[in-house]
Amino acid sequence: MDAAVGAAIKGDAPAASQAVVLPDRRELALVAVERTRMPMVVSDARQRDCPIVLANHAFLALTGYSAEEVIGKNCRFLQGPDTDPSDVEAIRQGLTGGTEDVEVELLNYRKDGSAFWNQLAISPVTDETGEVIYYFASQKDVTARRRAEQMEATERLLLMEVDHRAMNALALVQSFVNLSKADTATGYATAIRERVETLARAHRLLGEAGWSGVDLARLLAAETPEELRECVGASGTSVQLPTPLVQPMALVLHELMTNATRHGSLRDPSGAVAVEWLRRSQSLLIRWRETGAHDVAEPTQAGVGIRMLEGVVTRQLGGGVKWSWPRSGLCLELEVPMEAAE
Repeated sequence: MDAAVGAAIKGDAPAASQAVVLPDRRELALVAVERTRMPMVVSDARQRDCPIVLANHAFLALTGYSAEEVIGKNCRFLQGPDTDPSDVEAIRQGLTGGTEDVEVELLNYRKDGSAFWNQLAISPVTDETGEVIYYFASQKDVTARRRAEQMEATERLLLMEVDHRAMNALALVQSFVNLSKADTATGYATAIRERVETLARAHRLLGEAGWSGVDLARLLAAETPEELRECVGASGTSVQLPTPLVQPMALVLHELMTNATRHGSLRDPSGAVAVEWLRRSQSLLIRWRETGAHDVAEPTQAGVGIRMLEGVVTRQLGGGVKWSWPRSGLCLELEVPMEAAE
């Protein structure tokens, strides 16, 4: 028995000429442990801290350690910075229970610092009196399976998110298709195209930001024609719009800018637009005020864009809109909840 243990620890396999007969079943078991492809160790439960007394070739190959580096040590040297303490506690509790097997998957580390997921199975070995004298532990590298499961879960979440975003975009498209009006087919097609382009610009900004949201000032700039940027003033602290708000808010800003250029203050060379926003504890407040122009009348057509804007803010975003149309142009205040969207 002692000679066999020593040979197994050192990794010395008996030559075929020396191993014609194995009269002791315990010696046969030790040779089987040493030769198997399954990483295995045996720990002595009777010694303090349950040190390893046997480690087979497969275990040494898996972990990158030599036999001299593992014999006499507790298996906790495989733990590392990201090993879950609850997994370690599950092992401790299982061994405290006595003679029951313990199975846990935990993150372990090789000698070179690389991590792997270890499917660990520990079985106690008892003597004739029922006392635990050894712990027999097998390890299996299940990193590939864990990664595949993680990728599958990530893909599932991604598909759900894509579906959700597509449904939101389609709801916006449906709303402006239903509300868009024009005197001619060409005018109707132009209105639809401009609104689709607005959603596309917002989508591009989201993609550039890694779908983590878009700054409100950047969204406003994207919806401001280059030749009118000097006429549009923006003020407010930096506000990162969460992803669900970006495309609806882009459409809102598009409708406001379109009304200002076609029916409001930006039709007048002296006209201007002031946009202010304020981030409150649970909502975002935006004020749009057109100034500088003279005798700008409220046209009937402008009501179409305002009704669409109201529909997006109230029905899709759960917010509110207040507006008036003095002779200088549109004055509007809208508020949308932020907490639910973040």
